Amino acid sequence: MTSSNNTVVVTGASGFLAAWILPKLVARGIRVVAVDIARDETRLRQVMKGPAPQGIIWERADLTTDGVMSRIAEQYAASTILHLAALQIPACKANPIAGAKVNVVGHVGVLEAARGVGARVVYTSSVAAKPRGAAKAPANLYGVFKRADEEISRLYAEDFGVASFGLRPHVVYGIGRDQGETSAVTSAMRAAAFGVGYTVPWTTATCFQFADDIAEMFVRVVESEWSGAHLADMTDVIESTADIIAAIRASAPEADVQATGPERLSPTAGFDVAALEQVIGPRPQTPLSEGVRRTIQHFRELRAKGLA
Repeated sequence: MTSSNNTVVVTGASGFLAAWILPKLVARGIRVVAVDIARDETRLRQVMKGPAPQGIIWERADLTTDGVMSRIAEQYAASTILHLAALQIPACKANPIAGAKVNVVGHVGVLEAARGVGARVVYTSSVAAKPRGAAKAPANLYGVFKRADEEISRLYAEDFGVASFGLRPHVVYGIGRDQGETSAVTSAMRAAAFGVGYTVPWTTATCFQFADDIAEMFVRVVESEWSGAHLADMTDVIESTADIIAAIRASAPEADVQATGPERLSPTAGFDVAALEQVIGPRPQTPLSEGVRRTIQHFRELRAKGLA
C-alpha cells in the first residue's frame, strides 16, 4: 500500500461484494472504514456464518452528497478508497437519474476524495461495460455508466495523478448475492439447498465467478504497489447456465432447478487479465463445481442456524 497509515475506506459496505471483502481486509490487519447509506450487516453475518468482524468503523453517507467522501477520506487519512457502491442493472433502468447520480456522480466524488488526500482508488467496473450485440456497445444503462467510470478514471490519472485500478467482475455468485439480474444463479443454489424449485429466467454463456475469488483479488490489489490507471477483467473462462445447473445437480441430485427463457447476451471473447496478474500474480480460480458445492453447503449451514 502507498501510505503507512494502512487505512482503506470501503463504499457500498453493506453490499454483497463488501460482505466477502471486509473480513479479508480485517484479517490482514488493515484499518477499515465502512461507508454506506445505511449500516446493514446481514450479508456480512451470512458470509461469516455468525457475528461480523470486530473493529470495523462504520460511516453512514450518501455518495451523491457533494463533498461527503472528501470529508470521510480526510477524517480517516485514507490510503486507498475501495469503491464498491453502485445501483445495478434493474435499478438503473427503473430510475436512470438515480443510477447516473450514484454510479457516475458518486464515482467522481470518490476520485475527488482520493485526489484531496493522495489516496488510490480501487473500483468495481463490470463486464456490462464491455461491448456486445449488433451495436457493439454496452447493452444497458448500468454498463454505459460503468464504461463512463472507466474513462473518467483514466482522465483523473492523466489530469490529476489519481491512481486507480478498475476490476470487471462478470457473473459473481455466492452467499449474499440477492440483487441484480444475474443473482438468479445464486438463487438457484439457495433453492437447491432449501429443497424448493427454481427456474433461472434466462440462459447465457459467460464467465461465472465465485465470490471468494473476487474478494481475494480485490484485497490483493489493495495490498499491492502500483500507480497510474489500470483496468482488467477478472477471468476469461467461459461456461454456461447449463454448466451451472449441472453443477447444482451434482451437489444436490434432488434439486428441482432449471434455466430457460431468452438468451442473455454476454461477451465471450476479448477478455484481458494481464494488468491484474502483473500486480497480484496468479489469480484464484475456484472451479465452478467446487464453488457451487461450497455455496450450497454454506446455504445449508445458514439455514440450520436460522441465518438464511
